[in-house]
Amino acid sequence: MMHPRFRNLLFMALIAVMLTALSSGCRSHERKRASWNPPLPIAPRSAESLSRSDTNHSFTDLSFAEANYAKAMRLEDQGADQCVDFYFQTIQDVWPTIQQQLLETQHPQGRAGDLYRSASNKLITAGQKAGRFDPRSGLRVQTTSGWQTIPTAYFGFPWKPNQFNIVEPVGNYSTKDLIEYFRFPGVGVPTVVIRCREPEDQFMRKQQYFAATLLVRPRPDANGDFEIQFLNPINYSNVDVDGCSVPLRRDLSAPIAYRLKDEGRQYLTAFLQPGSTKNTTGLFMIQPYQPGKIPLVFVHGLLSDPLTWANIANELLVRPEMMEKYQIWVFEYATGEPFLRSAAVLRRHLEDARTHVDPEHQDPALDESVLIGHSMGGLVAKLQVSYSGDRVWQAVSSCPLESLRAPSDLRNQLASSFYFNPVPSVSRVIYIATPHGGSPWANRPVGRLGSVLVEEPSSQKAEHKQLVADNPCCFSREFTKRIPTSIDLLRPQSPLLKAISKLDNDPSVEFHSIIGIYRPMIGAFVSDGVVPTRSAIVSDVVTQKFVHAKHQKIHQSPQGISELLCILRTHFQNVDANQLPNDIAPQKASPSLSKPILQPSFSIQPISKVPLPAFREPHPTFNVLPDSVTFSRKLP
Repeated sequence: MMHPRFRNLLFMALIAVMLTALSSGCRSHERKRASWNPPLPIAPRSAESLSRSDTNHSFTDLSFAEANYAKAMRLEDQGADQCVDFYFQTIQDVWPTIQQQLLETQHPQGRAGDLYRSASNKLITAGQKAGRFDPRSGLRVQTTSGWQTIPTAYFGFPWKPNQFNIVEPVGNYSTKDLIEYFRFPGVGVPTVVIRCREPEDQFMRKQQYFAATLLVRPRPDANGDFEIQFLNPINYSNVDVDGCSVPLRRDLSAPIAYRLKDEGRQYLTAFLQPGSTKNTTGLFMIQPYQPGKIPLVFVHGLLSDPLTWANIANELLVRPEMMEKYQIWVFEYATGEPFLRSAAVLRRHLEDARTHVDPEHQDPALDESVLIGHSMGGLVAKLQVSYSGDRVWQAVSSCPLESLRAPSDLRNQLASSFYFNPVPSVSRVIYIATPHGGSPWANRPVGRLGSVLVEEPSSQKAEHKQLVADNPCCFSREFTKRIPTSIDLLRPQSPLLKAISKLDNDPSVEFHSIIGIYRPMIGAFVSDGVVPTRSAIVSDVVTQKFVHAKHQKIHQSPQGISELLCILRTHFQNVDANQLPNDIAPQKASPSLSKPILQPSFSIQPISKVPLPAFREPHPTFNVLPDSVTFSRKLP
């Protein structure tokens, strides 16, 4: 007879294998990870070696900068916070050379550029460690004339100065979850700013990450006094130096990689134990609300989470005309729960978000919101723009809801899930690989096992059991047996799914479909490997695009991204932004933080005018603007 412990281990191994197969349907089971390494400092050099190696340069002598940098490194090794003073002095000493290089070549070069970047990175890390540098207020240094505060300035951010909690310099990173790393050479040092949520931040995560380029240089109106400038690399690609517009060093992909490094994936837990992830469920903004910008609301699918949108967010952030028009929101939910319940949560959060940021409904851009749903997320999105009538409730119950014997709070919960009208703020929905007619995977053994393994909170199970017992003969077999899981509702023969497919949509909303074609599957000659093509096709769409990609990669493929960008470009062109009042028109920068010394990136050739490469994966390396913009392929 098999030992009980060995039997349990064998059973768990079988479950793991089957769940791996199940998760390969909607996404890879591999946890998303990223490696993140801080920038390596350059080694100090002697004045003698400097003169031998830089004899071909006509720029000013770097001996003072080298001496101060070497002393700063020694002091930091000794744990002395005076190193901060000498890193700052290094920057002051090397800036005249950097300035001359920028005027002559538009780029920092050679040893001077290395010194400036390394000293700036060290100033950030050593300054914060010693308590001398607070990104919200400035840098404290000791000079020959005493203590001095070097002020900070902010350009083009939707974030307030007091929201710059921690700054991390960008070094080397890698992740399998980004096809491209968008890095741009120029002056300054790219950083990731970490913003910690305040109690009043209803639609923000515990920590938010955003890109900023740090530039330490003299203020043009302060007799040579230095300041630390933070520039938003989404809005600004160039900076003015003595009347010359020079490229700004930027890394727009770094915040995504930093989050991938910091946050573990919990999609399997959210699937198997829906009640365990309440703190991460909800609608989140990746930046503060910006009046005049249209919300893009991304909804992930089964066995997934918002990190599945990393590539699309990466592509949007690098396109100024997109970020000028749109603001990105994401909806996260436990995918093991019935998606009817998740759809009710999203409806409530969309309404709450509107009330929170625009209680008087004075921002018409919020009435043009776009929902983008991948896989099951497309069904959640559909339920935001449909009229339920009695159709959905009648698919599970033959008794009117008001006649049920149930506590009032439970009756209200059922009403919010089964009775609904379209959310008025949504004007467009994009389906990506959405199983409107279900998926055969839900009927297979692996799907049935996955459904059985979903463990609802004991309180919900007891509540459901009591509801069925108190109302005999009222509920369908699907509902009587247990609380239907998301997999149950994806069975092609599910009465609930069939009812949802027949709902009337808001006639003012436009729909689009992006459908994958990858390989045949049992019962479907054409499919994306999970969703049969016939299940993804609906008749009421404005456009329908077929993409050669498997289910979990459709929204990350070049064809899928290109189609999505085309739809979004058409959407904002159709929105008559010229009729928006001036006080809520899309803003390129916060007026209270902007200064006229910077050149906005919108005044040069927009990056987005460069077409995406032909369909192949991964993207190749290619140059967009000579010597200024490079789309760099990640290392293998």
